[in-house]
Amino acid sequence: MKLASLALAMTIATGALASEYSEWPMAKSKNSIEAQGIYYFGPETSENLACSLAEERAKEAAILGKVGEIVELMEVQSCNNENCDTTRDFANTLTGAIRKIISRKIERIIEQGKSSCIVTIQAEVDEVRNQTVFYIQNDSFQFKNNEDIQFVGVANKKGKVIVFHQSDTVYTKFYETTVNKVGSQFKIPNNGKKIIAKLPEGKDLSKERLMFLFLEVDIPVKQAYTHNEIQKFVENIPVLQRRVVYHSTEIVR
Repeated sequence: MKLASLALAMTIATGALASEYSEWPMAKSKNSIEAQGIYYFGPETSENLACSLAEERAKEAAILGKVGEIVELMEVQSCNNENCDTTRDFANTLTGAIRKIISRKIERIIEQGKSSCIVTIQAEVDEVRNQTVFYIQNDSFQFKNNEDIQFVGVANKKGKVIVFHQSDTVYTKFYETTVNKVGSQFKIPNNGKKIIAKLPEGKDLSKERLMFLFLEVDIPVKQAYTHNEIQKFVENIPVLQRRVVYHSTEIVR
């Protein structure tokens, strides 16, 4: 039996004072919209990952503000004593897509002991109707160390599903499968393969992020991408022939 082991490890953020990166201001288009996203980071979430998640939230806000969106929202709250952290995952039926980011402003702020990354974008948004339905399900997205992981997916079209693990700003492909039956459940992994949750050495908790990419088109996919590379890769796939689902997970001892 072939074993595909996944070490879902996060890079620990280094301490940072308030700093700013800006491509702002730039010329605004009459069809553009300004939107902002924020994400907090700390020992289990790196600064770079927080900024990439903040930008994704800004993009979601731009689409929502310009043309709207149908969103299925799942919130998962984990608590340690009095400290609670809520992660949000979206299964989106987007009615729009980002055509172009005109300008981008990134701020890293430490306030009242909390570190955050704030991303503000000016973007042009096109209205799009994507009829592709793609879901990834599990009873829980919290896993124990060395636990076998299995997801169940459903799609209303034939294609293939590629699963990436995001660690800091690197997306690594660790599983790929084909969807041959429309509307039927399929398992990830299948064919006797395994995905095993692994905690980083010396850690009792690790927050992870998985990206499930459904494709109707057969195109080459690299083993690893940077954050900017994966964005460009996805954006170059026709909107009506792809679907992306993100899931935040936790691995505990």
